Amino acid sequence: MKQVYRSKIDIWLLILILAAWGIPLTFIVWNEFSAVKFSVVLFMLVLTLALLFSIKYTIEGKTLRVDYSFFYSERINIDEITEIVNTHTFLSAPAASLDRIEITYGKNCVVLSPKDKQKFVKQLCDISANHIRVNI
Repeated sequence: MKQVYRSKIDIWLLILILAAWGIPLTFIVWNEFSAVKFSVVLFMLVLTLALLFSIKYTIEGKTLRVDYSFFYSERINIDEITEIVNTHTFLSAPAASLDRIEITYGKNCVVLSPKDKQKFVKQLCDISANHIRVNI
């Protein structure tokens, strides 16, 4: 059975992205309009939003797949997960919210921000053959 969880998206991040690309778009439209500049900035806005809304975490069998558009994909064996803890780290991660969890597996870790954290963590714990330390 395959279960897909989308990343939670903080409203402040969405506003920041819209402002970062929307302000230049406004200046281009109101000042000396340039179709090339307008197209480039609009493309960057659409690309940024597409990346933001494409973050997802898929649980299928004993595998957790972390997808961040076509740039990043990671597969994690759920049986290798040893710990899941809350974090609010600013470190770069496939997560669009600061309401994050850090998943430790083997000697590695990944930071995620699923919309339904409780259900996501419960499903990982139910699937894992090993005990996962959880602190969320």
